[in-house]
Amino acid sequence: MKRLANKLIRYLGLYFYLVKFSLMNVLIYRINSLIMGITPIIWMLGAFSLLFIIFKDTREIAGWNFWQLTLLLGIHETIYSICWTVFLGNLFGFVRWVETGKFDMVLLKPVNPRFFVSFNSIDLSGTLGGVFNACFLVILALYKLNLEISVIKALIFFSCLLVSCLIFYLLFFLLSCLSLYWVKAESFLELLLQAVDFDHYPAEIYSDWFRFFLFFFLPILFFAYTPTAILLGKLPDNYFIFSLLVAVWLLIIAKIIWQNGLRRYQSASS
Repeated sequence: MKRLANKLIRYLGLYFYLVKFSLMNVLIYRINSLIMGITPIIWMLGAFSLLFIIFKDTREIAGWNFWQLTLLLGIHETIYSICWTVFLGNLFGFVRWVETGKFDMVLLKPVNPRFFVSFNSIDLSGTLGGVFNACFLVILALYKLNLEISVIKALIFFSCLLVSCLIFYLLFFLLSCLSLYWVKAESFLELLLQAVDFDHYPAEIYSDWFRFFLFFFLPILFFAYTPTAILLGKLPDNYFIFSLLVAVWLLIIAKIIWQNGLRRYQSASS
């Protein structure tokens, strides 16, 4: 137990150093960071305008009103921005490291290679601004909806958000590990990044078979739709259990593919 605690403290200290280093890079290139920070604001205005246009002549879409869809959009972008800030850009970088042979240097470092390829840098420029903008949408939508949320419902909702981020990480990590088998694997990540957009919209607009596919085969609907639908009472609370089971299953698969991939890995520089 003591050994585990010491290991945890060591990696927390390392992660704090990586965050500090990333913050220094942002402060060095202030103008560039400012320009990148404006982009999420433009996105938010565009997304909000699109919703206004869609709901100009209708009150509901598949049982979702304007502010419920705004809440879904805000939660989706919050999760996406946080995940990109923390690890998503790193996983794209990991694929490129394998392609160029730079992954060899990671394997020589006195640190867990999975930790390093996942969390070696923090994007604190444009994506951090996206978090604040998306959170603003969430707060505004909750205010307009005037929901009565119990303590238990709030705990389930926030726990579901944490599991959503874990599923998001595991899916992208799993696909990035395919680069250990096929060097040109970045296209897999790009495809998944495009598929994530299905979670922008209510699952009710999809056919039954496609909704089932997006829940249990390519579990994208666990990202933002499930926490939002549970909070709004459109899904039963036991979907949180389903999301936990999906996360555990992905955790097992990702570990197997990662370990087997390391054994098969051959440097591109050799």
